[in-house]
Amino acid sequence: MSQTLTDRDPHPAADTGSGARDAMPSAGQRTGTGRIGVVGPVLAVLLAALGVVLIRDALIAFDVIPGSAWLPATLDGLNELTAEWWMVPAGAGAALLGLWLVVTALRPRSRKAVPVTSATGVFLHTRDVARLASDAAGAVDGVLSAASTASHRAVTVTVRSTATAGIADGVTDAVTRRLSALETPPQIKVRVRPQPHARKEVT
Repeated sequence: MSQTLTDRDPHPAADTGSGARDAMPSAGQRTGTGRIGVVGPVLAVLLAALGVVLIRDALIAFDVIPGSAWLPATLDGLNELTAEWWMVPAGAGAALLGLWLVVTALRPRSRKAVPVTSATGVFLHTRDVARLASDAAGAVDGVLSAASTASHRAVTVTVRSTATAGIADGVTDAVTRRLSALETPPQIKVRVRPQPHARKEVT
């Protein structure tokens, strides 16, 4: 008995003559968690600690464990407070802290990846861009060692060299060629440190 295949791909690939499928659409750019990511765990720990105190006071209220409740004693102590001079700067500091948290929460997330010219959505982390820059700079004649840092818009290359004449231009050209595949070429900054005698290395 023969069987006809009816479940087929509802979006068949275009016939290119070679049997290859169309390229996938570009992926979205990767973003970081943002500065507020540090505040979240701290608030979670404080909330967990408050929960532990509430559970302890509840167990004491039901005579499950011995002891005195913490929250009533704390509230009674706060109720007996009178206006003091230090409350003004403390309140101002708390207000500024709250404002900083709001601004930090609303700030856009950090971007640590830069897009590469590609139809399939290829991205490089900034630390990988720095490694490529160091490798390109280390191949320049006269460069003994190279170290780089990179951000979303700029790359800073620090090289040690046996000479200073023309080294910065050569490193700039080499790094620019190496990073030419990036969709938006970053600004290249080169710092040259004279080093008469040293073993050549790339970091």
